[in-house]
Amino acid sequence: MKNNFTIKLISILFFSLVFFIASCSKKTDDSTGANVIPAKTLNKSILTPKKWYSQGSSFVHDLKAGGMYGTMGGTWQWKNNSDTLQIVTQSGYPDTFWKVYWNTSNEMECEKVGTFTKLLYKDVAW
Repeated sequence: MKNNFTIKLISILFFSLVFFIASCSKKTDDSTGANVIPAKTLNKSILTPKKWYSQGSSFVHDLKAGGMYGTMGGTWQWKNNSDTLQIVTQSGYPDTFWKVYWNTSNEMECEKVGTFTKLLYKDVAW
C-alpha cells in the first residue's frame, strides 16, 4: 500500500512539473496571420538617383548619380562613408548634413543634423 501511494505521489508531482514548465514557456504562436515586419535599415544602393519629397514637398532632395544635387550645381556625398549625407544645395553655398536613418525603394527617414526632427520622405510628391 505504501508503494502504491509513493507511485501516485511521484506521478502527480511529475505531471504537475510538466504542466508548470509548459505554462511558463514562451509562446510563439504564429497562427494569428500577422506579418513580421523587417527592421528598417539604410540601403545606400537604392537611395540614388532619385528625388525625395517631404510631406507637402516643403523639402525636396534631388540626389542624382555621380554626386550631383539638384539643378543649381549642387553636390552630395556620404560623410566619411557613414549614414550622413553632406549636401551643398548650390555651388558656393555652405554644406548641410542630413543623417539618414533608414530607407526603402520608395521611402526614407532622415533629419537635418542639429534639428532633432526626423522627416519622412517619399519618392513621389505627397
